[in-house]
Amino acid sequence: MTADPVDWPGVRGRVLGLTPPAGDACPLLQPPLTPAELAAVQHQLGVELPADYRRFLLHVGRGGAGPDGGLHPLEHDADGWSWRVPTDWEPNDLTTLAEPFPLRASDWRTAEELMDDCPDWDTFSPHSGYEEASQAWHDRHEATMYNPRRTYGALSISNDGSGTLHWLIVTGPERGNMWLDHRLDGRGMAPAWLPHHRRVTFGQWYLRWLETVEAGSKATRAPR
Repeated sequence: MTADPVDWPGVRGRVLGLTPPAGDACPLLQPPLTPAELAAVQHQLGVELPADYRRFLLHVGRGGAGPDGGLHPLEHDADGWSWRVPTDWEPNDLTTLAEPFPLRASDWRTAEELMDDCPDWDTFSPHSGYEEASQAWHDRHEATMYNPRRTYGALSISNDGSGTLHWLIVTGPERGNMWLDHRLDGRGMAPAWLPHHRRVTFGQWYLRWLETVEAGSKATRAPR
């Protein structure tokens, strides 16, 4: 087995050591899972979570401090384990995580073609048919972009507070990679990216956030 190059217990210490204003800009880091809790989570889901995310849950925290609005907390209640997502709708269907994620590349072209077909009142003729055409387009848009299969095998673990969701792919060829969900602003879904990286794993995504916040914190404390 290849050794993990990331000191995840050390990452927890680094996050807890963030100083204001960086530390105040994100939610508090929550306690890690125990090995028994992680085993229970994966048993319930019927899948093994990607390795770096498992290590994060065991050694850093079950949610809290992280990119944008932080990581959705993994919680247990009478219905079992789930991620608490602060949105008006629940993006996660935990019953489909064992199904492979279907996308291999950005679906921006599909989203763009749909937007190009959207009826325009100023150019629609006759105007008497606009509402019917608009509703038909809306139904087609929802059926295409929000088809439940589009997020099979994916787990929403974060969002930026304005509608962009961050998905960790759990099953399929994209397993372990982070994807960005821009469907609310009409741009579809696409792989997350960093300079010199075609794909970004959970560990790379989280550590890039931490390094950026640490650099900002050091700059704030630097003598003038």
